[in-house]
Amino acid sequence: MIATCPSYLDAGFVEGVLATVDCQGRSYAQGGYEALTQGSGLFSVALTALMTVYIALIGWRLLLAPDGAKFSEAPAAALRIGVILALVTNWSTFQTLVFDLADRAPAQIAAVVSAPWTGSTDGIAGAASRPLARIDAAYTELRSTAAAFGRTAAPGAKGWMSAEAASGEALALAANAMLVMSVGVIGGAKLVIAVLTAVGPIFIALALLEVTRGIFVGWLRSLAGAALTLLVGWILVILLLVVLAPWLATLADQREAQALDTRTASSLSALVLVFAIGQGLLILGAWVAALGLKLPSTAAPAAQVTTSAAAGPGPGPEVTASRADRLAQALTRDETRFESRSRIVERPAQRLVTTAGGYAGPGPRTTIGDSYRRPAAGRRRGGS
Repeated sequence: MIATCPSYLDAGFVEGVLATVDCQGRSYAQGGYEALTQGSGLFSVALTALMTVYIALIGWRLLLAPDGAKFSEAPAAALRIGVILALVTNWSTFQTLVFDLADRAPAQIAAVVSAPWTGSTDGIAGAASRPLARIDAAYTELRSTAAAFGRTAAPGAKGWMSAEAASGEALALAANAMLVMSVGVIGGAKLVIAVLTAVGPIFIALALLEVTRGIFVGWLRSLAGAALTLLVGWILVILLLVVLAPWLATLADQREAQALDTRTASSLSALVLVFAIGQGLLILGAWVAALGLKLPSTAAPAAQVTTSAAAGPGPGPEVTASRADRLAQALTRDETRFESRSRIVERPAQRLVTTAGGYAGPGPRTTIGDSYRRPAAGRRRGGS
């Protein structure tokens, strides 16, 4: 049963948007998973066909052993089938091992990392203990102060004409950057995780066959990249709230006292922009780390046979051969030995040796009587 998401109109702007994205993303992930695995007969037929092909390939490998397959690999194949069936047929298992790990774990890790600030009861701890509400409060303060600077500036003044107008524009830019860092990054990562989770059974089923396992690895890397993006997004947002807490308090006091300081506004805006750039670099690093994810090789260990790639000096490269290849190589070696022995026995019998006098005498292994024949060029003229 998919729960209906409540309305978050009474919450703040940032808190309401992120809460809505979180609830709707979870509902979409569960609904898409159940519609794919339970409401669609096509997926069941495709999964059955993949299982049949996989089991047939296992039987063929065990029967003919083209790559040195052994019966000891059967438990690993059975375990792989069991894990895939458990993930694509049970939402509770899939939710715990996939969705919660990608969507819930990053926020919990960020809470553990920010524990030094959330463990006390002062204002800085409050900035990190309730990040959604504090982001909303910080965004509202930045927009309000930017409007106050705009009112103090001359009508129609630009940033290069007035310090107050420049401070107002800087605070408005910082507010938009904070909105992108929170709603944009965190909400976008949650949506990516929800969509990848909804279609996850298709990619998990493709992990059965060796030829389609690369597609599953690509899906897993995308999910890991979204999860790491969510992790660095939460950590940077909480750290930003901790750093900006005293600055926001000072800015609010100046606004209430109508004693706005352009230096405070410029410094606070610069801090927000620095954190926004840092978050972008961390997201890039998170995706680089996710794309480097590799699964251990699942190929069966084959018998190692060292053969030479070509006849010549030096050791040849080591290659892996099947039983049929090894038998063919053994027969080829036996035939090569037989032919070499035959050439030794059936060598040409006659080999003439030329002496110093020009006489082509008999060579070794010459038949008897051949030496008594002298060539015409060697006979003397005129007689004896």
